[in-house]
Amino acid sequence: MKNSAKTLKFLCFLLAALLFVCLAGCGEDKAGEGDLPADGGELSAFSEAKLGVVTGSLYGGYSRELFPDAKIDEFNNFADVLMALKQGKVDGTMLDRPNFNAISRTESGLSCTTVPDYSVEIGFGFQKNDGGNELRAQMDEFLAKLRTEGKLDEMIETWYGKTEPSITVPLEELAKNSNPIKVSVDTTRKPFVYRYNNEPVGFEVEVLYLFCKEYDYRIGVLEDVSFASGLAGLSGGKYDLVCGGLYMTPERKESVNFSEPYLVADVVMATYESGSGGGFFGSIAESFEKTFLREGRWKMIFEGIGTTLLISLSAVLGGTLLGFLLYLAARSKYKVPAAIARGFAKVYSKIIAGTPTLVVLMLLFYVVFGNSDLSGIVVAIFGFILTFGSFVYGQLKLTVEGVDKGQTEAAYALGYGRNRAFFRIVLPQAMKMFVPAYSAEIVSLIKATSVVGYIAVNDLTKVGDIIRSNTYEAFFPLIAVAVIYFLITWGVSALLAFLWRRSDPRRRAAKKEMPKEGVK
Repeated sequence: MKNSAKTLKFLCFLLAALLFVCLAGCGEDKAGEGDLPADGGELSAFSEAKLGVVTGSLYGGYSRELFPDAKIDEFNNFADVLMALKQGKVDGTMLDRPNFNAISRTESGLSCTTVPDYSVEIGFGFQKNDGGNELRAQMDEFLAKLRTEGKLDEMIETWYGKTEPSITVPLEELAKNSNPIKVSVDTTRKPFVYRYNNEPVGFEVEVLYLFCKEYDYRIGVLEDVSFASGLAGLSGGKYDLVCGGLYMTPERKESVNFSEPYLVADVVMATYESGSGGGFFGSIAESFEKTFLREGRWKMIFEGIGTTLLISLSAVLGGTLLGFLLYLAARSKYKVPAAIARGFAKVYSKIIAGTPTLVVLMLLFYVVFGNSDLSGIVVAIFGFILTFGSFVYGQLKLTVEGVDKGQTEAAYALGYGRNRAFFRIVLPQAMKMFVPAYSAEIVSLIKATSVVGYIAVNDLTKVGDIIRSNTYEAFFPLIAVAVIYFLITWGVSALLAFLWRRSDPRRRAAKKEMPKEGVK
């Protein structure tokens, strides 16, 4: 109880510290404030400014080309770039006009300057094979039909305009169609693809829906991954079609079979007006409402928690079984099977130990199971079973070898057989060293599952990213994810410690030796 109270006090202190840091950060002066242009201003003001770009994006090259003397800061996603812009960590960021319009619906402090002679072609991505060529030809034909009928311009105005659309796309109606296709979407790419009421919507989702109705397709697979992961899955045969506001660059055209561009969008430089957000406390209520209450986003968070727990629990159980069985095979009394098991375990453990978990997951998802219909959750469970099983095998080997050899010899002297001596004498003593490391590894595994969003799994971290990309708020999504992970790992650690204390043979023996009340 005392430890629990101390932990809760520490958590409260941590939250208060984070609140203070965010409050202080919101009061910082904007970088380069007063020197930047308003709408229609001169881009020369950015020649030595600090610019934010997404790592590996087209705008990184544009920024370096236009402003060779500017400082370029790279971020993992656009939600992080926008937060840096709002906090004054960067002076500006390039983006396409539809994306700017979507953001400015809720961010009144944004303004932009058009970047002359720069534009981006946006389209759908397909596989580079006969099937991809056929599907792309149908999409080109369909887009031309929509353009001729005037429907395409209407849809562009609906989704890319300055008014937030409140409509859903009934993808479930396609279930009765005949021909399955596998689709990846990137719901962090508003307004091309994003989430509304926890369902994928956006211009490209509506085009996809109408296209499938026209050509009798049903969506056999619909996975939410980053556009980079979607392109990787496309080249590996995981997907037939990628949606996510893809820019059609010459380099990407070498590996992606693009449709005709449905839109050529202007490029703009976005800036944020200092103090337009009304201060931290002025916007905190709105931020909370946008993060948790609007469109029932709290449900997404609970679904993400469930997914994280499912992967973690399955990986712990499966990995424990795999590692234990592998260790038993390696100590078999039959020399040939034991040698094979030891050789396999040595190679397997070195590969797993030397390869980042994220790389293991992506290899499994996009290469090993690239042409299968296994869901990202199943692949994630399998990947973490492999990594956790490697730990269990190695830790068992280490702790069992740490038990004094005399214990085994004493057991043999008492008439114990080989297996009985191991399970009754050696293994219980090894558990005293094994369990603390085992418990710590479970906590590490739970935290490591935060990378499964790269393989189409909407876990807790990925849900937080989706909410940030739709609300353009960072504080509450990040705090919520951090606190939930803390509570999960703290609760798991406390539960494991409790179970170990209850199962400790010395504790049970001490209880048996205690005299009953009234007995002298």
